[in-house]
Amino acid sequence: MSPRVWLITGSNSGLGLALTRYVLSQGDKVIAAARDISKIPASIKDAHALPLDLNAPAAEIHSAVKKVLSAYGHIDVLVNNAGYCLSGPIEELSPTDIQAQFQTNVFGPITLIQALLPSFRAQKSGQILNVSSIAGFAGGPVFGAYNGTKAALDAFSEALAPEVAPFGIQVRIITPGFFPTNFLSRARETQPASERSLGIYTLPSQGYNSVNRYHQLHVEQGQVGDNDKAAARMYEVVSDTGLAKGLMEKRSGIRVPLGPDCGARMLKKLKSIEENVNVMEPVWSSTDVEKERLHEFVQG
Repeated sequence: MSPRVWLITGSNSGLGLALTRYVLSQGDKVIAAARDISKIPASIKDAHALPLDLNAPAAEIHSAVKKVLSAYGHIDVLVNNAGYCLSGPIEELSPTDIQAQFQTNVFGPITLIQALLPSFRAQKSGQILNVSSIAGFAGGPVFGAYNGTKAALDAFSEALAPEVAPFGIQVRIITPGFFPTNFLSRARETQPASERSLGIYTLPSQGYNSVNRYHQLHVEQGQVGDNDKAAARMYEVVSDTGLAKGLMEKRSGIRVPLGPDCGARMLKKLKSIEENVNVMEPVWSSTDVEKERLHEFVQG
């Protein structure tokens, strides 16, 4: 079997870097995309460095994809990993910062997918891994903007998967819990400046100081994700090997949770949703028109 060609965004750090290293170690080829390729470490020197800014106009992103397709002939796997976390109470966030968060975490990845889909359809194969977060499924306060971007990416992915399945293209939502990346350091950098702080979001239930405490809490709880293990699991999902062998054939959905904290939070949220829907049954079951009026809605 010939080596796969992967395009991985955000390859210069965190999960993107770990995945790039692992994929290369398995004999596959990697196009390592980063906004600043000078920050791509020597440990992945065998990858093809691609300057790619997800905040760039769509035409520039399409042009970058066209160049790598011309160089490699095809791409087998797209991993939309690049992103960052904007943090702070929603009331204190600037509209400009929120829009920039959605551009990087949602609109850029969608544009990249659109640029690659024609070639995936032509070769009748391709895998798209959209790296989301448990925050997009069960998020908490002061991460509202970030939560929103990941929830949006999840929703796009859920619609995209059945649209492209007839062309032999697979879509996965990679949902990590806590892993030691630059996520929290960037979150601290993006907190609203002191002059924007209203000084009223100071309760733990409002997420006060949670950015600074997040890492330590996981250490105290004895649960910190291993980037290299996450990379191995992601590779196994793509290659249908190892711990993931046969799992994606069980029609269990397109989400790939990573981390015990992620799995536990997802199950807790699902239970909460089920309880919510059951409690509200008197409301949601009472809003249809009467059956004797259905003839009014027959389309003829």
